[in-house]
Amino acid sequence: MSAPATPSPSEPNAPRCQNCSAPLNGPYCASCGQRDIEFKRDWKGLVGEYASSFLNVDGKIPRGLFQILFRPGLSTKVFLDGKRSSQIPPLRLYLFASLIFFLWFTTSDTFQIVAPTEAEMAQLNEDARPGSSAEALSEKMQEKFQSPDAFIASVNTWLPRVFLLGVPTLALATRIVFRKRGYVYLEHAIISMHLQTFLLLWVLLVGILSDLLSIWNQTFSNYFWNVSILWIQVYCVIALKRIFELSWKRAIGSTLLLNLLFLLMFGGGLALVLLISFYIG
Repeated sequence: MSAPATPSPSEPNAPRCQNCSAPLNGPYCASCGQRDIEFKRDWKGLVGEYASSFLNVDGKIPRGLFQILFRPGLSTKVFLDGKRSSQIPPLRLYLFASLIFFLWFTTSDTFQIVAPTEAEMAQLNEDARPGSSAEALSEKMQEKFQSPDAFIASVNTWLPRVFLLGVPTLALATRIVFRKRGYVYLEHAIISMHLQTFLLLWVLLVGILSDLLSIWNQTFSNYFWNVSILWIQVYCVIALKRIFELSWKRAIGSTLLLNLLFLLMFGGGLALVLLISFYIG
């Protein structure tokens, strides 16, 4: 017995998209892209539908995160070669990584602002001449470190903005170093987003694991942190080699040069954040 024929989109009783009313010939509308989902179902089915979409059980998110963390430059190379449907959009992935990183950063004890000791403050006061800028700085430091919450809150407010500016900054740096490779600035921005997404996710992952290990052994936790951070430099070398098809020697040299350029550009922004937080926050 043959299966009943599917109504042709041209037939009067053919299913239509609930969003744009275009005839449907599959699970997605060919006109607007909306999925044809029937919401008149029990709550378990509805929750399951949303959970499936959110978690992306087809494997794109787990595969994309694994590639970003452990296969340097592969996601970038595949995306720039035009195979974009299998990849998580770079901007979406970068914003997701930034969100969870700074949520962790603002609540973690991994990074702490250490106030000067009383002896150091006393020495600064002793060295400062009355009415000098050193005396004003000493008074400002005492004020900030007596109640550092406002200072820390100001740093947490401005630091994500500096990281966001790091995307065009690193893109400019790679554009300068690899200006003869034929990539336009937007492609360098994609490279920058992937590299910084890796940086945020890797520091987040290592930071969380270090926090857990510190419960057992602080010395081992510190050792784990120092060794794991070395992967950042190794990652950059391999990523640049794969993306720009470089020799190992050229990839290492380019990584060192990019580190210098990025630290000069990004370091200036970070110093500005600290100044704003210190004098305004």
